[in-house]
Parts: sequence; C-alpha cells; structure tokens
Amino acid sequence: MPAIFTPIDGRWCGGDRRFGGCQNFAEPLALAVMRVSSSALPTGVAALFQHSAAARRQIERRLIARLERNDDARLGGFSEVILPIIDYLDPYEEMLGRMNRRELYHFVDRDGEVLAVRSDFTAMLARLVAPRLSSMELPLRFFYCGDVVRYQEEQAGRQRELYQLGAEMLEAPGEEAGEVLEQTALRQFLDLLTAGERQRLMVVVGVAGALDQLILKRAAGSGMSPSAVVEAVMRRERRVAGDDLALRQILVDGVPEDLSIFEPALAARLQRLQAWCEALNQDFPRIEVRVDLAEFADQPMAPQLDFVAGKRSYYDGVVFRAFAGKAAEPVGGGGRYDRLFRNLGAEVNACGFSLNLDPLSSRPDDGEVAR
Repeated sequence: MPAIFTPIDGRWCGGDRRFGGCQNFAEPLALAVMRVSSSALPTGVAALFQHSAAARRQIERRLIARLERNDDARLGGFSEVILPIIDYLDPYEEMLGRMNRRELYHFVDRDGEVLAVRSDFTAMLARLVAPRLSSMELPLRFFYCGDVVRYQEEQAGRQRELYQLGAEMLEAPGEEAGEVLEQTALRQFLDLLTAGERQRLMVVVGVAGALDQLILKRAAGSGMSPSAVVEAVMRRERRVAGDDLALRQILVDGVPEDLSIFEPALAARLQRLQAWCEALNQDFPRIEVRVDLAEFADQPMAPQLDFVAGKRSYYDGVVFRAFAGKAAEPVGGGGRYDRLFRNLGAEVNACGFSLNLDPLSSRPDDGEVAR
C-alpha cells in the first residue's frame, strides 16, 4: 500500500499514518488526504514548505542570535562550525556505544570506502577537534545546525531525520572549573529553550552513573539482570524497588530523601545540583527544572554496566533532558563528556547540548508536562 500523505501547513511527511508518519501540531491546511506513491518519502522523514519552513528558520535565527551574543559573560560567545553529513564509519565503532551504533546508517561508496551518515554532531566534532586541540586556545565555544539521521523503529511520533541546533563548550581541565562549565552549559540550554514557542517545559537533571551501585545491588538481591533493572527503572516500575525505600523514592520523586545512601562526594554533588535547580527555577519561571536520577539510569559509569548504556552514552558528569507539553515530547538534551575527548587523547572539560528545532517552533496545547 502506498504511503499516505497529508499536507499539513506546508509539511509533507513520509510513512504510514498508523505509525505516526505525519506528526505536526500546526493548524492543517484545508486540503484533502492524498495517496501519492510517486512522491513518497521514506518513513521518518519530512519535507517542509511555506509556514513550516519559515517557522524552522525563524526559531533557528533566534537561537543563533542568542549563541552569538557578546553582552553577557556567562552566555553567548559561540562561533559556528559547519560539519559534513557523511564521515568514515570506522572512528565511530569505538567512540559510540552499542545503542548509538545501532542508529547509524552506513554504506559502501563507489570507491569502496565504508561511510556513515551523520547521526551525532558531538562525536563528529570531538573526533575532528581533539587532534587539533594543541593548536587552539581554550576556552572554545562552538555551535552548529543541521540534520542528523538515526535509525528508529517505526513508532508514533518518531522521526529518523532530525534538524538540530547544538553547542559545545571546551575548557582547560579541572574539577571546580568542570562544575562551573556544567552550570554555564545548563543555563545556556535553558536560555535557548525560552526562545521557542513552547510555554510548558520541563528539564530533568542528573549525574551519569549516580544509580550504578543501587542497580547492581538490586540486581544481585532480586535475581534480575542489571539490564532488566535498568529498563524497569527507566519505565518507573515500582515493583523493581522491592523493599529498597531509597530506590522507590527515586522512582517516584527523582531523588531519595536521604542523600547519605550515596558515597560522600556524589551526595555532596547531588546536593549542589538541587541548589542549582532551585536557582534556575527562579531565573527561568517558564521552565520546571528538577533533579531526576531515574531518567538517567541508562547512563552508567561502572564498567560492569557498559552493556546497558543507552543513547549518547559518552556522558560522564551532569546530564539533562528537556520535555514539552502534556505528552512530554523530547526537545533536547546534553551533558558533560570529558571522557569522549580523553579517549581521543585530549584532556579538556567538555560540555554541550542539542535541541530539536521543529518541536520548539510548534504551538500545541500548554498543558502540564507529564513525566
């Protein structure tokens, strides 16, 4: 059966409507549903016309203006980089985790080279900058715009081609400087979110690896595999907590009441993170910012949990994700990723994020975010 296409405010989407082949919150044009096999697009991609194209460019210009600004010492000061859409596959076999590698589209070109379509700006930028870092002066702030293409199983609302704007910040190594960098990146991320059309936004913040020991302990005590525990935590299944009160509180509230269950350095870091969130809620009243460790159970640091690592598994410090609307639509995320550069032979503090522009430019209902 040919794909069904609905022209919606200048946007033509590929895929079967049963699987959300056309997802857009803008007002539809008064045009009939058409079956057009000759102009069919692959599942998960879309062409933008008229209002939809203009809306994307408008939000892109607004965000770039905020990144390029030079009137605030904490925000802005970014310069643009333009990265290629294809690269050699080989470097990403080592750089990316199992879940990220599964997203890659790759092919053999006519010269016999094995190439990959860009699926992640951060990894590509890191592999290009790391060997050149000795000739560059820190700090560095880069931003970029463009498509990433990732294989996703067919499901309502999932796109395989995403138009992103992202930013990366690199500074000289140091523990205290690293935390300041995390704060700055998170503040910049929130500042960009407020430039969009969405009125109800939530940003959840955590620390990569914070739940590793609780997950390993629960797996050993329950007979479940570590991967099964991680999946249950990500789905907020309270049964996985058993009689572990702290884990149950994390599933419900994001953090336990008693942070002393963690080793002292992590407990102190989480306490500071909660204080950051309180301050950011005051500075960005349109956005609810809170700590939620369960959201990042798939971002482990323990070697025993490498095989359960989720997407963007290179994060090794503060991590954050943004959601919009009642359906908690993902609109972006980021975090700290020093080890990605370290594995490439460069010692820097590195933190960055990306935003999916189309969800930010749409105007659905402003109901509460449900997480």
